[in-house]
Amino acid sequence: MRYWNSEKEKANSHRGAFRDFRPRAHVHPDAQPSVVTSTGSVRPFLRRVYQNQVVVSAPVRRFLLFVLLAGVVYAFVLGDGGVIRVAMLRHERSSLDGRIRELNHNAGVLETEIARLDSDPFYIEKTGRERYGYIKPGDKVYRIVDPAANGKKSK
Repeated sequence: MRYWNSEKEKANSHRGAFRDFRPRAHVHPDAQPSVVTSTGSVRPFLRRVYQNQVVVSAPVRRFLLFVLLAGVVYAFVLGDGGVIRVAMLRHERSSLDGRIRELNHNAGVLETEIARLDSDPFYIEKTGRERYGYIKPGDKVYRIVDPAANGKKSK
């Protein structure tokens, strides 16, 4: 079914005849015609919708476009998933990776020292003497005094 808003459209309807062409199913000549009900096309509905169309002025359109662009810029640059936040997180990750490497190296050094303390008696003795000031019975302790430091104390 065809709808026209005016007589002019009705008169010019032959110009768009091929635009509305839809291939039809092949029907055998002896077949009984079936009853088909059509709900019509979408065009009358759209025509009713566009009759109530709101016209937006150019400054309002520019403002809305600006708001849209500002929202997009905020989302992609300044938001939680924005470029600046991603760059900050990458920098923080690289610094944390460096700290992890440093801690792993320190853990390796400490594990080596633990293994030496468990198995090497000479290392245990050396560590006790250097770190804790232990001496064996019968050892003589000599204290070396710096004469320059002595002279400064007396003044």
